[in-house]
Amino acid sequence: MIINNIFQNWNKKCFIASLKKIEEDENGNEIKFFAKPKYYEFNIQPAKGDTDIALYGERVSKMYKTVISLPQYLKKFKEGDVAYLEGARPNKNATTGTYGLDANYKIVSVRPQNTVILIYFEKIEK
Repeated sequence: MIINNIFQNWNKKCFIASLKKIEEDENGNEIKFFAKPKYYEFNIQPAKGDTDIALYGERVSKMYKTVISLPQYLKKFKEGDVAYLEGARPNKNATTGTYGLDANYKIVSVRPQNTVILIYFEKIEK
């Protein structure tokens, strides 16, 4: 029990908005539509290990990763979903069509493993 409490203290609040669809405007630009962001608490840490650097190079300086439970979150997240990390919060006045537009990170990799899922987040450059 004590170990679980220690690890829970490492959890950070975040919101994730699932990518629903992508359309194109009359000029061929992508328009992304997201579901309403949902609240989660995950142990989110900077991506800075040797494997992370080998996979993403210098991009790791703008990335986070989390390891979450496989059975509980299987098929819940996908590449292209957006996240609110580092204390960012969704706009309370957002409506359908504007959800996720103010997110500060995107999910760039979702990797199901044996018993966990590894997710990488990358900062959205605005």
